[in-house]
Parts: sequence; C-alpha cells; structure tokens
Amino acid sequence: MICVTGTPGVGKSTVKNELIKRGFKALEFDSLIGDCIVEEVEGERIVDEECLREINADGIYFGHLSHFSKCRKVVVMRAHLADIEARLKERGYSKSKIMDNLESEAIDLIGFEAEGLHPDSTFEVLNSNVKETADFIENVIKGREPKSLKIDLMEEILDWY
Repeated sequence: MICVTGTPGVGKSTVKNELIKRGFKALEFDSLIGDCIVEEVEGERIVDEECLREINADGIYFGHLSHFSKCRKVVVMRAHLADIEARLKERGYSKSKIMDNLESEAIDLIGFEAEGLHPDSTFEVLNSNVKETADFIENVIKGREPKSLKIDLMEEILDWY
C-alpha cells in the first residue's frame, strides 16, 4: 500500500488525477475507512485511529488520514500556506477550520505523524507544480526513491502579521 497524505488543500486530488491520466490506479483512502468512523459531527467524521492502523490494501491511496494505515511507503504532500488558504476558502471552509489546517501545515503535523508511524519510508514533497509532484510520487511508487527534504513552512506564518 502506497499512501499519499497531506493537509486538506495541498492538492492531493489534483495530483491523484494526474497519476490516473498516467495509467496508475489511484484511489481515495476514504473508500476504506467506513468501519473506522465513530460518528459525524457537523459534517466532520470522527475516526478511530487504532482502526485505521489495521487498514491494509493493495494500491495507491490518497487521503489526509492514509498515513495511519499499514503503508509500505508514505508521501506527504506539502503546499505553501497561501495556496492552501485560497483552496479552502474556495471550498467554503469556515475561518476557524482554515486556520486549523494552516497551522497544521505550518508545523508539519501530518509529516510528523507519518514519520513517527513509518520512519524509514516517508517522503515529503512540496506541491508547487502538479506534474513535478506526480513525477516525485511516481518515482516513489517505482522504487526510485527521490531525495526527500524536510520542508519548513514556518516562516510563511510571518506573512499573517
């Protein structure tokens, strides 16, 4: 199982569609989590993380919770905070939900979680170009593991002030 994860708004769906165009069978991780959903509160799904850790499937799965499952390799997609903010506004997210996601991205919460769960098989990529990001993920899929740098977006928070 290859897992592509990242904060909402980093471009996972767009990159997934690019990989599909290239002939890969890329799927939504949400299609696997039905039994792990504990409840829904105001449209937010509350999931059992222990249940997620039992998920194992063949294929390439995209989703912001996918890194909790039994991934052979994890790609953490990152994006500039201004790009995420614009995408989440377009989706109609509330200001507080946008800020929660921006803060999570700035501190690399998902990358930290993924690295903790999959220490030797986590790769980060900054999604500033869909084709280049798809190339990076394709290389991970094919075992041509590219150099993965820790991406630091903390300075972008200064733009808020």
